[in-house]
Amino acid sequence: MGKRVIWTHQADKDLSELYLELLERSKSVKTTIRVMTEVFESSFILENNSEIFKLDPLKSNNDGTIRFYEKHSYRISYKIEREAVYVIRACLN
Repeated sequence: MGKRVIWTHQADKDLSELYLELLERSKSVKTTIRVMTEVFESSFILENNSEIFKLDPLKSNNDGTIRFYEKHSYRISYKIEREAVYVIRACLN
């Protein structure tokens, strides 16, 4: 079995803010829910493939545990630990 993917409080807050921003821009609840669901569910790949994405160049002194990927126009940063993968940020790219 793979690692557990945990969204930190900050990442969860970021996702909520992104939801509201997208809803305001798109004026479509259906579209907003679909996009945010896809962004959230995209992190599930990290359960078994946590090192699939590149090192995060925005993290200074990165010891190799901080990586990132993009889904739609959103940048997701995460930290790989022994037992879990922590999604630490979600922002508009």
